[in-house]
Amino acid sequence: MPLNLTARIRRTLTALAGLLLAGSLSLNVSAGEQYALRYLVVFGGSYALDGSYALGGNYALNHEYALGLVKGAGGTVTNDLSKQIGVMIVESSNEAFYALMSSYALVEEVGQDYSWQGIPSYALDQPAGDAPEPLDDPGEPLQWDMVQIRTDAAHDVQGGRPEVQVGVLDSGIDGNHADFKKGVVSNVDCAKGRNSLAALPPGVAVGVPDPCVDNQFHGTHVAGTIAARANGYGIVGVAPNVTLVPVKVCDTTGYCYASAVVDGITYAGDQEFEVINMSFFVDDNEFQESTEFKCNSDPVQRAFRRSVERALQYARSQGVLPVAALGNSDQDLAHPVDDAGQPISNECEVVPAESSGVVGTMALGRNSEKARYSNYGVGMTDVAAPGGNGTTGDCRRTILSTIPGGYLCIQGTSMASPHAAGVAALIVSQFGSIGTDGDWKMEPTRVEAILQSTAVDIGLRGYDECFGNGRIDALRAVTKDTSRAYDATAPHCPEYAE
Repeated sequence: MPLNLTARIRRTLTALAGLLLAGSLSLNVSAGEQYALRYLVVFGGSYALDGSYALGGNYALNHEYALGLVKGAGGTVTNDLSKQIGVMIVESSNEAFYALMSSYALVEEVGQDYSWQGIPSYALDQPAGDAPEPLDDPGEPLQWDMVQIRTDAAHDVQGGRPEVQVGVLDSGIDGNHADFKKGVVSNVDCAKGRNSLAALPPGVAVGVPDPCVDNQFHGTHVAGTIAARANGYGIVGVAPNVTLVPVKVCDTTGYCYASAVVDGITYAGDQEFEVINMSFFVDDNEFQESTEFKCNSDPVQRAFRRSVERALQYARSQGVLPVAALGNSDQDLAHPVDDAGQPISNECEVVPAESSGVVGTMALGRNSEKARYSNYGVGMTDVAAPGGNGTTGDCRRTILSTIPGGYLCIQGTSMASPHAAGVAALIVSQFGSIGTDGDWKMEPTRVEAILQSTAVDIGLRGYDECFGNGRIDALRAVTKDTSRAYDATAPHCPEYAE
């Protein structure tokens, strides 16, 4: 059995010292001090015909009542998402808050908000303390990932429209990076960006609040893969002409808090982004613990799951296609096991990768082989995309992209997901139409149908547990070429070896 996920995170943080800060949530609470904890309160109700959430069946009637319940239990609403998804994010120092709120008939779930850990940019075999240096002269010749999915030929047909907005839910984007600019104009929309960490408690390492300042490097790396400009400088992304919108949900230590992520997804729906990329998964509800699977039998984890699921449902109803990384623990998500090799119940899921309505993306190496760390599974793997399968800093086998102040070659399903998000943005650019708000619109179901039906079949013929519908292909996507294509040179998963 491979290293557990927590060990992998620790190893990654060590290898990328100076780029990603290893740390924890420092609450700085003195003995006896009452500290205001954060909760996700999930209310019952149903969705109205206009797409809003009818809290308790009647929003106008029950909203004030719900606010009164929170106040009466000693809570303060810091983020009211009840009209969109029936969720309120609440702070309270009342020790009885959880019990009181859980007792109300209008309340379905209450979960105390700890943290969500970002999927690490997997750094196997990198010597501890040996931080990789940015490359002096990167560029397209090193982008084997773009060759694999044929972006160069696709750009002759469609390079993306600026009216198409891709939300990058991550640690922020270095909006001043030269590879996002043509002249002085950047394709990163800082004004529309959001800091979903704004209401976090004091003492948490939230970093710089500006969404166009990366709290670490992960978000800038993801953003470069999606839409680094074709400007004669550095690299070229999958969809170089689309607009990137940074939605900061991850702090300096790599934690992506439950309330921040729910807010970020909901904000994407409010703003009607065309695509969002999510290269993270929900952390455990125990402080400083990092387990991949969230189980419905645990009431706190269930609250996290339902909040995320509602936010995703709302975002899709507003025209957003969510794309997510499947994770880096080499798990068959249809039949997961723990570190001792014992089965994990199927009532437990990786969130948001296994959430309904998400395009789950696994990672490929340079030869279209399954990356050794990548999760997969029947019903969970939708598409396969280049994520790298080597060693940090080895650009021949890992993914070259932007980081604040330079470039870096790393790997992970975090790197695969933005390739799929970029191709989705090209599809919207090519086959969508102008909306009343001036954005380029296309139904998410149509986008994902083209993304999957134009993929190149690899591994076992047809849909399979490892590669899903196949390896994404930008050229086939923008020409809507759904003819059968099978790459017999691509290796099968090790599980299929004869």
